[in-house]
Order: sequence, then structure tokens, then C-alpha cells
Amino acid sequence: MADHKSELEARAGRVKTAISLGTPDRVPFVPTMGNLVALEYGVTIRDAMMDQTAVIPAIDRMLEDMKPDYFYSLDFFPKKALDILKPVNINYPGKTPAFDDNFTYQVADHTFMEEDDYDEFLRDPSAFLLRRVLADKYQALGGLKILNPFSLCGSTVMGFAALSAPPLAGALEAMLSAGQEVQRYIESSVAFNMHLIEKGFPVWGNAVATAPFDAFADNIRGLINTVMDLQTDPELLAEAVDRFTDVLIPDAIATAKLMHSDNVFIPLHIGVDEFMSCDDYEQYYWPSLKKMICALVDAGITPFVFCEGNYFTRLDCIKDVPKGKVVYLFEKQDMANAKKKLEGTACIAGNLSTATLMVGTKEQVVEETRRLLDICAPGGGYLMSNNISLDNCKRENLAAWYEAVEKYGCY
Repeated sequence: MADHKSELEARAGRVKTAISLGTPDRVPFVPTMGNLVALEYGVTIRDAMMDQTAVIPAIDRMLEDMKPDYFYSLDFFPKKALDILKPVNINYPGKTPAFDDNFTYQVADHTFMEEDDYDEFLRDPSAFLLRRVLADKYQALGGLKILNPFSLCGSTVMGFAALSAPPLAGALEAMLSAGQEVQRYIESSVAFNMHLIEKGFPVWGNAVATAPFDAFADNIRGLINTVMDLQTDPELLAEAVDRFTDVLIPDAIATAKLMHSDNVFIPLHIGVDEFMSCDDYEQYYWPSLKKMICALVDAGITPFVFCEGNYFTRLDCIKDVPKGKVVYLFEKQDMANAKKKLEGTACIAGNLSTATLMVGTKEQVVEETRRLLDICAPGGGYLMSNNISLDNCKRENLAAWYEAVEKYGCY
């Protein structure tokens, strides 16, 4: 255990030095993984969604191939809770006979708020989320439509009679049952993370937050409609996102503290070059995201911000953050330009081709690793990572990637 403790401290120190824009002994190896463990190391996605400790034997086999400096915490959803709630927009193993045990779960774009609902949302966001969003998103929670929070706050307790109405009582029972299942799953996740820590591997990604603009689009208005609103009703959209931001920030901080994590993973997907202009990004997307990033930093938490898609035109904007406190992981980026623009401000990561890891040769993996090291490693402030999370991958490529970082990533 003593040796593992020293390994844990060495790996954590290596990453923290890079985040603070320094040069550790070598470039930290921080891969981003999705369903890789289940698909390549003998555990089904369904098993992982039932109990995350089922993944531990597979993780131990994975650690024979590579040894990350930060291990990406797995993000499987708790299946039993989903079965209880019956979400309309989430597909996962076992939801239908067509979805087998290794079906890659997905969240489909869905609208829970129509164009003429903005006034109702802004008038009382909490009531709208309860009676409209939750009631429509989960089939088991349809009874929430008749919930009147105000009636519960009257001068008598008579308003509580509504809670016994079968549709509402059923919804409340489903919420309680789902909550118990999620709690059990969280306990299995904690056991999984503790297993990694005891083996000497710090964990990242076990606390996740969503950028406010994305959270509003993903969970309320729908991505397509939100992007359209950006052109037709930008000020109304901005007000709604701003209101939502003030709720999301304390929740993000609380999540990190609950998970005993000093970092929060923030995946971005709507702010890409393809979806909005630079002006729209700076005016309507970045302010709420910057507010979240700065609040996390003030709370002593490092934001790991994953810039999905093309982020070529955003560098001048996103460099306006506290120095040496933020990590930007890129999917599609000119890393030489990112290094130039963000040097002295933020740690950069990502961009190694996941496709190469999946279907390329070991030689191609090593060549791509060396190319990125030559561009990004000088001067520090760099983490070696891939461009999108790994689902399928050749095990020999994982090993080659890790060995190349160890061999060529030393300062």
C-alpha cells in the first residue's frame, strides 16, 4: 500500500504541475475512456450499468496495458433507475429487445419546452421543471403535471391531499424508488473509484457539470430549437440561460464536494464553430460558461473543459480565464495554434485521434503521439489525451500509446 500511495502522489503531482503550466518529469498521460472497459475487457455495458464494481476485474486487466496518470471515471448510467423512470429520450441496453447488452446508450435530442413557453419558464423555472420537464421526460413521472407547489405552502395542510391522488402518488413513489437505486449505484461507483485510488491511480471525471447553454438545450428546449432561438429570440434565450446558470453553478460545486473531487469535467458540444458565429459565441455562450469556470476555480476546483467538435475560432475568447487553473481538452483543433494562444493561461490536452487508436497500427499510434508531443510538450502545460472518448480500441494500440508517452514525453 505504501508503494501505491507514493505512486498515487507522483501521478497526481505530475498532472497538477502541468495544470499549473509547469514542466513535470514527463508529460502526464490522461486518456478519456467511454465504454472501452466493457467492450474490450470482458464486461458488458449492461453489467456495468447494474453495478460498477462489476467492472473492477476488467480495470485490473486494462492496467496491464496502460497506466494513466489520471484515470477517467466511468460514466455508465444506473439501469435500474432508468427502468423505473422510463425516460422518453434515453436509449440503453435492455430498454427494448433491439438494444442488446452492449448497446451504446444514447441521449436523443428532445423538446420539453415549446417556443411560446418562455414566459411560463421565466415566471417560475422550478415549477416548470417539475410539472412540465420531468413529467414529460419520464413516463413514470407524468403525475407531476397535477402537482401544485403553492398549495403545499398554504396556511393549512389541506393542499397535501393532492399528493394521494393516484397519478401524483405514483410519480412520487417512482422518484423515491429511482433515488434509492441511484444511491446504491453511487455507492458502487465510490467503491470502484476507491479501488483505483488504492492501486495508485487518481481519478478524474467522477464529478461532471454541463455548460449552462448546453444544459438548457439538452434538458429543456432541445438542441435544434435552441440553436434556432439563437437567431429568432436571442435575448429571451439569454435570459433563460442566465437564470439557469445561477442554479447550475452551486450544483456543480456540490457535486464535486460530494464526490471528494478536486476537478469537474465539463463537456461542451453546442458552442462549436459549426453551430454559431464567433459573435454569438462570445455574447450568448461564453459568458455563462466563464461564470461557471470562474466559480469552480474560486471554490478550489479545476475545470476540465472538453471542447467537442471544431473549436478553431474560439481560442481568443476562451483564454479569458484564471491562469494555471483550467484544462482545455480539444477534439478538433490546430494544436500548434492552441499552444501559442493559450500558453501561459491554460493547460491544453486532447486531439490525438481516437480513430487511429481504434483501427490504426501501433506504428501510426506512436507517430501521432510523437507529433503531438513535439508540438505541445515544450514549456509544459500539456496533458496527453485523445480527441473523443474511447469505446472500441485495439489493446495493443493502448499499450503502444502509453509506452510512447513514457519514452518520448520526458522533459
